[in-house]
Amino acid sequence: MNPAIITEHSSFLIVDKPAGWLVHPTRPDGTFTLIDWLRDQYPDEFLSLVSRLDRETSGLLLVARGKENASLFGKMQQRREIDKSYLALVHGHPPASGLIDQPLDRLGKHRPSQIYVRQAVIPEAYPAQTEYKTVGTRNHPTIGEISMVEATPKTGRLHQIRAHFEHIGCPVVNDKIYGKPDKVFLDYIDKETKIIIEMARHSLHSAKISFFWLNSSISCEIPIASDLLAIWEGSDPTSVPMSDPTEIAI
Repeated sequence: MNPAIITEHSSFLIVDKPAGWLVHPTRPDGTFTLIDWLRDQYPDEFLSLVSRLDRETSGLLLVARGKENASLFGKMQQRREIDKSYLALVHGHPPASGLIDQPLDRLGKHRPSQIYVRQAVIPEAYPAQTEYKTVGTRNHPTIGEISMVEATPKTGRLHQIRAHFEHIGCPVVNDKIYGKPDKVFLDYIDKETKIIIEMARHSLHSAKISFFWLNSSISCEIPIASDLLAIWEGSDPTSVPMSDPTEIAI
């Protein structure tokens, strides 16, 4: 599945990224990424990613057109003037709504961790706040009680939503880092393992982006991705592996 341009404006693009796509190269191995795809569509333009998504996360992200607009959007991002909301499937039944106000940092800086990128709630670390509301809860036929939540991060920490929902005892469905033993992720990235690496992607989807641009209110919203909807409606979560699942999911 290819990305799709949802909103095309003279100053920016809003793009729907499928799960499984890297947003930009992480190493010089020739992997075709979202920014490569965008530059194929707009070969004569300077394009800059304003927001980024993990490889496994699907949904909307913002792209600036031109260096001046990239600078303006960067300043807006720093001032937290770009609002983003996500839909996630999580284990358990969180409260109807709430604010998770817990500082985050890389776990390995504070105690031993086999996963370098793993984040955790650490007292007096970097401030992190995630507002959420629970859209619904149901009993899944194979993995028990799950909930759909709408999460709105007020800060932009690495893996913030995933780490915060693990902290409250409701980890994201199919997350390989949070809510599971380290061995699951370590086996997942082992190229010699033929079963675990085919796990479905984590159930997180960027659903809405809103901001003001030139005194106009801009808002773009899309429904939850079809593979996550299938899980919500009762499909086996392991039956929908993401494309090219052998890459490290960070």
